[in-house]
Amino acid sequence: MHIEENTLSIEDRLANEEIIELGDPLTDEYRDLLCGIIQFTANSEFMGAFTEREWIPRAPSYQRKLALIAKNQDEIGHAQMQYQLAENLGRDREEMLTSLLAGNTGFGNAFHYPADEWIDIGLLAWMLDGAAMQLQHSLMDTSYGPYARIMRRVCREEEFHIRHGEHIIREYATGSRAKRERLQAGVDRWWPRAVMFFGLSDDQSEKSKRMVELGIKPKSNDELRQQYFDTYVPKLRKYDIEIPDENFYYDDAAEKWQYTAPDWEEFNTIVSGNGPKTQQRLDRRRTAFEDTAWVREAMVAYNEDEKASRFTNSGSINTIN
Repeated sequence: MHIEENTLSIEDRLANEEIIELGDPLTDEYRDLLCGIIQFTANSEFMGAFTEREWIPRAPSYQRKLALIAKNQDEIGHAQMQYQLAENLGRDREEMLTSLLAGNTGFGNAFHYPADEWIDIGLLAWMLDGAAMQLQHSLMDTSYGPYARIMRRVCREEEFHIRHGEHIIREYATGSRAKRERLQAGVDRWWPRAVMFFGLSDDQSEKSKRMVELGIKPKSNDELRQQYFDTYVPKLRKYDIEIPDENFYYDDAAEKWQYTAPDWEEFNTIVSGNGPKTQQRLDRRRTAFEDTAWVREAMVAYNEDEKASRFTNSGSINTIN
């Protein structure tokens, strides 16, 4: 394994409970795995914002509209911070975005599905952002310091998103019979997607296992899934929502939740870019990306002019001196 001028291996540094910082020597493996998860979480924030953006003009009240606008603004900001973090590790911003839009890199499974009703927006914010929060909160203890510090800010803002979603859920749970039925139907749709959100089971994902070993992910996929159940089962029961899994129960002997295994064939189909809304959403993002190319080109030209101007002025001063 190639190591850049390092005196200790990554494993040794982690065994010493050291935090890896920007500029520290990294192995190729550590850098690639770290950039991979950063790019995935950035892509998910980016595509999640655009999934919900479609509902801003259709939000049922002015207050809901403002909340959704604020949430979308946060999500784009989270993506921006994480893309910049990957840039600092050597990834190119333009290449990361073009790779996403070409379908070559993935994003969260939830954002491949349609959100046809307002309750879907509430459940995305409550159940799926809640699932994302399990991962994001754990990443506050990642072995890469800059990523951990970004996640502290992200988690503070995600708490608002989850409260926004729960406020919608509470309205439905305490509303008319029709609203309660729509809520249960929505949970029936989104529960399996939330269970899938954390990725393949630990025995199916060598990449996730290696990230845990390197401290990039402090918790495994299955640990995060169990943590999600611990958090959300009481919440669902509080609102008299039935968990749509007849095999779901807490196993006292094993000290963990038992549940129906997700449809991993569906999961692999979805994350491979074949979800019901995947291509439509990517098409819209590609169009927007192409339409704003002139802005990026103008910024590059401006920066080049600024550099040339500073060089010329510096040269003039040196000549005078």
